[in-house]
Amino acid sequence: MFTVAGRQYTGQELLAELRESAADEESGVVWHDGYVAALPELAQAGRTVFASMDAVLLGLGGCLTGSSTYAYAYRGQVDLTARKILAGAPVFENTGRAKAYSLPNWVQQGQGDDAFLQLRNGRSPYDAVRELADDSGAWTLDCATFVQAVQLGAWAAAVGKAEFDRSVARPFNLKEHGSTGLTHHKLWFRESQGAEYRLRTPATDRVRAQEPVADVDEQKLLRSAPPGSRVAFVNADPKAEGSDFERENTVKLPDGTYASHPFGILSAAAMKHALALQTVLRYGDEIDVTLKRAAAGKHESITPDQARSAQTALDRLLAAGDRTALAAWIMEHRTWTENLLYDDLDEYVDDLLYLGEVEIYTITPETTDRQ
Repeated sequence: MFTVAGRQYTGQELLAELRESAADEESGVVWHDGYVAALPELAQAGRTVFASMDAVLLGLGGCLTGSSTYAYAYRGQVDLTARKILAGAPVFENTGRAKAYSLPNWVQQGQGDDAFLQLRNGRSPYDAVRELADDSGAWTLDCATFVQAVQLGAWAAAVGKAEFDRSVARPFNLKEHGSTGLTHHKLWFRESQGAEYRLRTPATDRVRAQEPVADVDEQKLLRSAPPGSRVAFVNADPKAEGSDFERENTVKLPDGTYASHPFGILSAAAMKHALALQTVLRYGDEIDVTLKRAAAGKHESITPDQARSAQTALDRLLAAGDRTALAAWIMEHRTWTENLLYDDLDEYVDDLLYLGEVEIYTITPETTDRQ
């Protein structure tokens, strides 16, 4: 059963409702036969409650796709593939962690930051990327490789095995960026907070010239980026520099949310907060040092009793596992750190978190001749 705007539907009833809406030209709804197969996939993914019929259509990859079968299939599969990979609970591949992956399909090339996976000879690229989506719990993925896996999995499911295996080059590689078949059509980027956005295209890549300034802002880019775009948020805090959470690569879903690993599916604002939390919590290490000094009577303004009381409160928060409450406590005691200057997380996010990149791939329906 599905629930839409508080009303209960069977799958057949919901499909009939969508057909009826599509029959009204003024509704803007376009019917795709693919809805019949996609609706059970939504249910299997645990998505059975929707705020509106438009939300159902967006979840199916429809509504905004016109009459293009590829556009419908690709957008729907971006949503379904992202959710399927996340539901499998892959391990987050942070710095120093060895890669885990399907050994029958892939072999690792290179080491450290240069490591990537290459498909073994005789294996099907389609089978390999769809197996990743189906069995992601056996994998380690960082945020960048998660986006690549979603893109390849969605593209493969949208065009089918024969066309996908025929289209992609060999050797077939899965990388953090630039996996086989994933090239940019447009890439907006800025190199620092407050800088102007510039636009990189295949044409600017060929001439190796400075990319032109783009007349866009953060909100315009977020609104206009089509589903499937890679959207990267950045933390400008110097403490985040070089860490696993200096930036978070995400993939935009049809409903305007963003999927990432390990943060899940969030709005742009919530994604910034999740990214900010990772670095704010690292300031806790500085507070630990301060409290140890104070407990030993070596701090000029914190008494040993105050230090022990604060440590008890901190231990209680750590045991509770509420990261947001812990971050608030750290900010309340920011004077016990050297560089944390903000009163609360919202102020920190507003000042330090920004949209760093938006990349539209050549497989996106808006850039292909299949739309």
